[in-house]
Amino acid sequence: MIWFIYALGAAIIWGINYAVAGRLLERGMSPQTLFLIDMIFGTVGMAALISFSGKWTATFAELQLPRSELIWLFVAVLTAMTAALLIFMSIQAKNATVASLIEVTYPFFTAFFAWMLFRQNTLNFATILGGLLILAGVVIIARGNR
Repeated sequence: MIWFIYALGAAIIWGINYAVAGRLLERGMSPQTLFLIDMIFGTVGMAALISFSGKWTATFAELQLPRSELIWLFVAVLTAMTAALLIFMSIQAKNATVASLIEVTYPFFTAFFAWMLFRQNTLNFATILGGLLILAGVVIIARGNR
């Protein structure tokens, strides 16, 4: 169940992040500036973590991808950057609560793209029902926040 603890921890930390980002964006910081600061501190933080763990060699070895995998690395990085900037823009345009409740639809897109790109199919009754409940909640939120 460690995956559950990691996922819940990420959700809690994202909740803190979005609430604080919302305050900064409401007070006039641009999404681009906030994103740039995130990237700078993220780079420095990860470099420190890799340094303290002594894993630079392993890190560089992981980057020796076959050509066929380089496109996936590019897509992963590009989509992560774009999604982060878009959520900051959404928070600025509306607010952190509503933006994050709409963003929670990403599992639908994850399942779709995992199936479309890699033919992964991990859907079952429970995940479909949970997804439909999330979708229903998003429709209610979107209608109530026009």
